[in-house]
Amino acid sequence: METSSSELLVIGGGPVGLSLALGLAQRGHGVKLLDAGPDPRQLKTPPPARSTALMPLSLETLTDLGAWPRVAHMSQPLDKLRLIDDQADRWTNPVIEVFSADEITDTPFGSNIINTDLTAALLDLADDTDGLSLHYDSAVESWKPGEVTLADGVVMTGDLIFDCAGRHSPVPAQAGIAIKDHRPNQIALVCQIEHSIDHDNISTEFQRREGPLTTVPLPRSDRDKPRSAIVWVHRPENAEKLGDLDDDAFQKTLQSALRGVLGEITGMRARGGFKVGTQIAETFHGPQLALVGETAHVLPPLGAQGLNSSFADVAVLLSLFDHPSKVADPDMLRRYGAKRRSDVISRLTATHFLNQAIQNDRLGLDHARRGALKSLGWLKPVRHGLMRAGMRPFGVG
Repeated sequence: METSSSELLVIGGGPVGLSLALGLAQRGHGVKLLDAGPDPRQLKTPPPARSTALMPLSLETLTDLGAWPRVAHMSQPLDKLRLIDDQADRWTNPVIEVFSADEITDTPFGSNIINTDLTAALLDLADDTDGLSLHYDSAVESWKPGEVTLADGVVMTGDLIFDCAGRHSPVPAQAGIAIKDHRPNQIALVCQIEHSIDHDNISTEFQRREGPLTTVPLPRSDRDKPRSAIVWVHRPENAEKLGDLDDDAFQKTLQSALRGVLGEITGMRARGGFKVGTQIAETFHGPQLALVGETAHVLPPLGAQGLNSSFADVAVLLSLFDHPSKVADPDMLRRYGAKRRSDVISRLTATHFLNQAIQNDRLGLDHARRGALKSLGWLKPVRHGLMRAGMRPFGVG
């Protein structure tokens, strides 16, 4: 059996795994990154062009790695967040509240970028980083402390293993770490649209009975048209009906749902969808093991918390490596788990409560939710506290 050795192993070649591997290699460690899929640079058909609104901590982490300066020009700032309580089955006029980043900071809430553009920048940076090697078509089949076995029988060892492979990774179960899984019976439809009215760097979230409809600003298209990313959450039966529509019919239905905030939809691309769900591991660490990103936690597409929470994992791990300690120090792993799990639990609780409150059609809860949204206009300490909490994880940075 072939055996190779490395000081540190990172499983998963998405933006989170690449960022962590880069940060560790830049700190002088030998790192091997293992990914089950092919090298994305060799794909003839690129993956769906989903985007992510990156919040300040994520941008700081990517800037420290040297990645963000390479792609900042390909992103779009998010200056304002507009919430619309759009329960049209009961209320004629929706409640609208606008949150502006300049109320609490001199920077935007964040910046929205196409995921594949970010990944490409991280891969380019990886090619220029000493001590980091990328291994594709390297699916991890089994794990034990300090060692993984690949599907082809190759064994790789490392003083510490970081699992960033995502929600379907086999490692947590093999490490005896239970995963709590919740599926709220929703599907998110995604696409990118060109539109006639400029988005003015405003992200709009329509709070609908079935789930949110969110628009997120993107840079202008190649045709110099305003462009936005769409995340549209539905119950499965309605998502299936919409998914079966041709592009023209889907576009007309979406335009109606957007209530004219972006004007006329003049183009659409990158239609897709995914099941909405949440997961959280009972612990984020094991012997010589750290669970990172969606291996440790999966959040619903509300408030751009998903990938930003994963980058917060990376930020905490890299900050712990900045202090003198043994690489596989169990106390370091426990500190990582304690810092990150408490923050993730608070965000899961908040997003679950909001999702349930929106879907519940009881009259009293509708009044309470709408009243709470209106009150944020004049309860400035609460309003600003919520804005800061959304922009930055608790106890990080």
